[in-house]
Amino acid sequence: MNQTYELKEQTMSKKLIVLDLDGTTLRDDLTISSHTKNTLEKARMAGHEVMIATGRPYRISGSYYHELGLTTPIVNFNGAVYHHPRLTTFAEGYHHAIDLQVVHELLDFSNGFSLDNIAAEVQDNVFLKERNNSVPETFHLGTENIVFGNIRDAIKSDATSLLFFGKLDQLDLISKHLDESLSGVISHHTWGASAWPAVEIIKFGIHKAIGVQAAAKTLDFDRKDIIAFGDETNDLQMLDYAGVGVAMGNAAESVKNVANVVTASNQDDGIAVYLEENLNL
Repeated sequence: MNQTYELKEQTMSKKLIVLDLDGTTLRDDLTISSHTKNTLEKARMAGHEVMIATGRPYRISGSYYHELGLTTPIVNFNGAVYHHPRLTTFAEGYHHAIDLQVVHELLDFSNGFSLDNIAAEVQDNVFLKERNNSVPETFHLGTENIVFGNIRDAIKSDATSLLFFGKLDQLDLISKHLDESLSGVISHHTWGASAWPAVEIIKFGIHKAIGVQAAAKTLDFDRKDIIAFGDETNDLQMLDYAGVGVAMGNAAESVKNVANVVTASNQDDGIAVYLEENLNL
């Protein structure tokens, strides 16, 4: 990490400010502080663009998009989906999904484990194997009709993501199998620190940087003029791709090591602190 990196010499050019949500823009209570909100509004008024790049689906990130008054595209599912919430037609948008046959293989494989639950998502459509409390409450937000039961029989199209919820020892075995048997087909990330540990699976080679790169093209920004904020390992490629990658004070060490700068934590308005100092807001 280059802690001496400064943005001062670039402050005259307009920036594309990219925000992770959980652990970054959001405080631990899942709200955006007035300080952060006001600073982002000042940045937009100064001519900078602000966008979200999150692992969340749009159904549980759209409320923050509108709370911030954004007019930019959004990256969801860690880069698997890129669309524009305010446009009915958006030619640059994409949806990179896991092939249905691979989804079937993964579901068949999961039968050998005692998992708490399995979820499949096709953009904002949700399939859950069990009707229980094994998934976060937010998982149900924005979804009027969740299909419960045998996912293999119910799902009829390629899946945006697949999640296996269970004990960490089971998830570790699953991750090992995925690395050995489906390398080059899918990418996966283990959310071990969560109250609902899970392995999340998306199409191979997909990450937030792909969506940010697409947004930079849409909005006509050079890579050097991108400022990205993140805290978790699913932000690594995005922070590395950005002209300035900013890790939150609460970020994982691997994220801090990749970032150009470490700011204050999500609880201490790290985004606002960095932008006020470096964009003269």
